[in-house]
Amino acid sequence: MRQLLPPGEDQNPLDVYDQPRPTPNNRPWVMANMISSLDGAISVRGTSGGLGNPADQKVLGILRSLADIILVGAGTVRAEGYRPPRTPHPEAAQRRVARHQAPRARLAVVTGRGDLDSQAALFADHPPEDPLPLIFTTSHGAAALGESFVGRAEVVALAGPRVDPDLVMEDLHQRGAGIVLSEGGPSLNHQLVAAGLVDELCLTVAPLLVGGEGPGLINGPILESLEEFELAGLTTEAGLLFCRYLSA
Repeated sequence: MRQLLPPGEDQNPLDVYDQPRPTPNNRPWVMANMISSLDGAISVRGTSGGLGNPADQKVLGILRSLADIILVGAGTVRAEGYRPPRTPHPEAAQRRVARHQAPRARLAVVTGRGDLDSQAALFADHPPEDPLPLIFTTSHGAAALGESFVGRAEVVALAGPRVDPDLVMEDLHQRGAGIVLSEGGPSLNHQLVAAGLVDELCLTVAPLLVGGEGPGLINGPILESLEEFELAGLTTEAGLLFCRYLSA
């Protein structure tokens, strides 16, 4: 991976992203990871896979290896066909051990309506040695999920008519999570940004023009207060541009 900013020699991608991260007060550090085309598209025919390549998948694996929790919206789980997180490659796994983290990140799904399928691979093929996936939902969503998720997920019904991201982070903090990796989609990204919870944005820019009228990185009303980020790192590999931003 070639480092562009700050200028330097070729870097081990693990070293690029395995940086010290402070712990905010009473909540985990939140990283958001997304991929976008040159014209701002985040998917091709409904999934992000058409934008990336093996270099992007490698960075995704590295970011997952840093996280305690992988947070994702229900729509993205369905569209991308999510499966249980895999064991990181050996060097990343060794670093997790050194940081006293679990062997793999735990996956947490956000759904207000409880519109998830208990037969999906994420829940049905879950490794028995790992903690069950978390589902953050409302009381209405928990009722919709019913009994079909017993033994397949831990359902957390939060107070209020919608899933409050602050309550999600409070719960994850109480579970000991230090780093949360949000993988979207754009609606979840909007909720996190609007709540001032995104500390770091890892954005992959693909050298493609897609067109269409799909959502961008965040999907929702114009933010009351614009969120400013500072470019902390810029690298490139296999035609992709990897941008690392920190909240200003």
